[in-house]
Amino acid sequence: MKSKTSFINKGILNNDFKRYTWIGIVYLLGLLVAVPLKLAMIYTRPEAIKVNYNAFTYLRVLEFDSSPLLLILLLTVPVLTGILLFRYLQYGKAADMEHALPIKRETLYNTHILTGLILLLTPVIITALITWALVAGLGIEFIAGRNILVWLEVAFLLNLLLFLSTVAVGMFTGLSVLQGLLTYILLLVPSGLSLLVFHNLSLYVYGFPNDYYSANLEKLSPLLRLPNSTPPLPAGEIILYLLLCVALYFLGRYLYRRRNIETAGDAITIEVLRPLFKYAVTFCTMLLLGSYFHSAAQGSMFWTYFGYLLGAGLGYFLTEILLNKSLYVFQWQRVRGLGVYGLVIIVLIGLLYTDCTGYEKRLPELSQIKNVYMDSYFYPLIYEDEMYAGNAFKPSKAIYDDHDNIARIQALHRQIIARRGEEKEASSGPSGETQRKERICLAYELKNGRHLYRDYIIPTAVYAEQLKPIYESREYKFHHFEIFRANPDTIKMIDIHSRNGNKHVRIAEPERIKQAVAVLRQDVLEQSFEAMTVNQRPAWADINITIALADDAGNTMPAVVYDRVGIYGSVTSERNNYYDIGMEWQKSYTHFERWLQDTGLYDQARLLPGSDIVHAIINYAPDGIDEAGYRQLMQAGNAEEKPGVLKITDPDKLELCLRTYQSGYKEGALYTVFFKVNTGNSFWGLIPSAEAPDFIKPHFTP
Repeated sequence: MKSKTSFINKGILNNDFKRYTWIGIVYLLGLLVAVPLKLAMIYTRPEAIKVNYNAFTYLRVLEFDSSPLLLILLLTVPVLTGILLFRYLQYGKAADMEHALPIKRETLYNTHILTGLILLLTPVIITALITWALVAGLGIEFIAGRNILVWLEVAFLLNLLLFLSTVAVGMFTGLSVLQGLLTYILLLVPSGLSLLVFHNLSLYVYGFPNDYYSANLEKLSPLLRLPNSTPPLPAGEIILYLLLCVALYFLGRYLYRRRNIETAGDAITIEVLRPLFKYAVTFCTMLLLGSYFHSAAQGSMFWTYFGYLLGAGLGYFLTEILLNKSLYVFQWQRVRGLGVYGLVIIVLIGLLYTDCTGYEKRLPELSQIKNVYMDSYFYPLIYEDEMYAGNAFKPSKAIYDDHDNIARIQALHRQIIARRGEEKEASSGPSGETQRKERICLAYELKNGRHLYRDYIIPTAVYAEQLKPIYESREYKFHHFEIFRANPDTIKMIDIHSRNGNKHVRIAEPERIKQAVAVLRQDVLEQSFEAMTVNQRPAWADINITIALADDAGNTMPAVVYDRVGIYGSVTSERNNYYDIGMEWQKSYTHFERWLQDTGLYDQARLLPGSDIVHAIINYAPDGIDEAGYRQLMQAGNAEEKPGVLKITDPDKLELCLRTYQSGYKEGALYTVFFKVNTGNSFWGLIPSAEAPDFIKPHFTP
């Protein structure tokens, strides 16, 4: 009996319940409104409304991120409970009275903790039981007992973590408002601070893969992870959160036993934590404002440094005001502390910028490389397992195993490293250059099991020699064009929709489908690097390929693996038992063009000069078209009214213009061309002077 009475005090427990039972009642009522009552409302809606209801409609009620009321309750009530139960610590007289009782501090602490757990967890359990009874009584088959258990599991963990975190934070701060604020901040710090650090590292360390390391950072914060978790939570994660709760309990108890009553009202009650708190806030506000100004000023390093200076000053002096409870904090000794901090940051930035660790120059030896991932982003590497779990279709990762391609990618990487100084200067200068750039994301898997990740944005023209053999390789095209992974036996139809017109061809005959796939694959394999990157000639038409996921009997068809959106391809939505992938009929696809002509489908698939294209209006732009001029062209009115323009009606000349014109704004002399369609619509583009047909130039020659 002694051990039981020494662990808690019944008198204090009864007093807590008298004072704070209202918290549990309000919490219970809120949870009942947010979950079982909402389910009952959905169930009792008119049949005409419920026709399209399915499991998703009901299960969404149990998802925390889909119910604002439920989320607000779970994120605020545990924090409020922790603040109220230990609020006496923030007032000197109340703390003196509480601790004057003949009760050990440890017993007081345990009693208040037990009160909080009962007030918070009892409503959660009652809500789960009522929800289960409601679902069973109404016969809502879409919700199973395991769904309610998963909801109960996450709600339990959230309440435990937030309540015990609030209590632990309350031991080293003497202000109730700051206690609540710091609770949320500390739970967000692992994710938020990591995000800020990675972003700022990418500004100084050339090739640092910010996107890769910043992915899934929400998992570091229970405050972000638990409400947005995909049920059920992994057992290891649950154990980790429970261990964290135990650690918070013992940390709070340890600090409570050693807390000085006189520190009530102080922002930070533990002296050793005061400088840590001050410089941590200074560092975070510096990174935050630096990142903000860098984004707002489109990469200007001047404004980034201004953001650092402003953020550090604000964070430092606001923290000094808070800690000293006075506005008179601008003394020399305090300004000196900020100066020392500034010198440390300058040295740190200098070390990062000069690559003192050799990070930017690091390149694995060819003999050490097992394979290498190369794409324009890390998305398939990061999210494949989560986003496509249980899905028959998974994106193909652009992982290169061919020895020649690995050597080419390493050579490209070596050239990027050799030019890193020039690229770093260009990236820190003014933005808005018109040259095309490529984003290169690399992930080396070495034979010893280690990995190396890098992320670059490089000008295409400068690295064309290294990029060309990679882009023209079979392995690259198999990774980036879905047509190679579409099984012709599972394709139900191919639709061709002309650009800028209403022409449409549908190919549904199995033999023709196989022929079309074969010639399209041949065209893609023969497509040059220049056609894929430099020459921005609009396509003739869009091609949509419909793949059957299952046959008419419901049998699963052979697996078809599609890639993510490629340079000239796209993936559309899944409907019923079909999946659509898309690509474009490029003007360089001569085999497909010839096949359409041989099958008599050519005239139905694209706009033709003479019959569909009425005429073209051409004008000369000797200084080229910048971005502003490009936007003006998009809003241009009737081009025929402009003086000195060239009007073309001859079908052969129109065909040459159609095959030559490009999109995008360009530097240097060029011609603008407007095409008039017989439907009354029009479209337009640009023809570089060097590529203009011979019949255009004489008209504009003085």
